[in-house]
Amino acid sequence: MDRLRELARLHRLRTGAREVARLLGMGPNTERTYRTALKAVGALEGRPEDVPELEALMALVQAHLPSRVSPQQTSSLVAWQGRVEEFRLSTAS
Repeated sequence: MDRLRELARLHRLRTGAREVARLLGMGPNTERTYRTALKAVGALEGRPEDVPELEALMALVQAHLPSRVSPQQTSSLVAWQGRVEEFRLSTAS
C-alpha cells in the first residue's frame, strides 16, 4: 500500500493517469479507483512533498469506497427466505 502515497505524489506532480498506473505496476481501473477516492477528499491537491502518511491515505480511501462483501459470504438463499417461510407456514396447517 505504499504505492498509495506514491500515487498521490505523482498526481500532485501532474503525472498522467496512464503513466501513474504504468510506473506503479497497477491496472488502470485500480489507479482510477484510488485516484477518484483521493480526489474526492482533496488528497491530490497540494505540494508533492506534503503527501499525507500512508495510514491517513488508507483511512481516506476506506471511508470513500463502499465496503464489499465477498461473494462466498453471501448466501444465495437470503433472497428467497421470506417466500420459503411463507410456503412452510402455509403447508404446516
